[in-house]
Amino acid sequence: MAYATEAEFAAFLDPDSPPAHARRLLDTASDQVDELIRFAVYEVDAEGDPVSPKVADALTKATIYQAQYLMTTGDETGANANVSSMSQGGLSIARSFGSGGSGRTPRYSENAIGALRAQGLLPVPPRTR
Repeated sequence: MAYATEAEFAAFLDPDSPPAHARRLLDTASDQVDELIRFAVYEVDAEGDPVSPKVADALTKATIYQAQYLMTTGDETGANANVSSMSQGGLSIARSFGSGGSGRTPRYSENAIGALRAQGLLPVPPRTR
């Protein structure tokens, strides 16, 4: 289940309309937010939802930002993550395979990361015994 609703996404995009595949974008964005907060610790209720309204709000904002990022980049699958340049007329694609990652499209929206960081969900410090 996505951390944000289609109505919340539409309100954020206003006056622009959300795409027809908004639900899919939100589901993918929520999965990606889950990747980012994999080791975050916060209190949840019986349904697994955050108890803190601030944490819930951060997850909603991060999901909306990530969905907008996916919509803007047009790359829901991550297939273009290693594309350093692309042309449409005559089709010319250059891929970057180096370990330095130069030319790579980031997987996550900086705004999504910022929303999570603001509530202490990122970076997650290591837990020791």
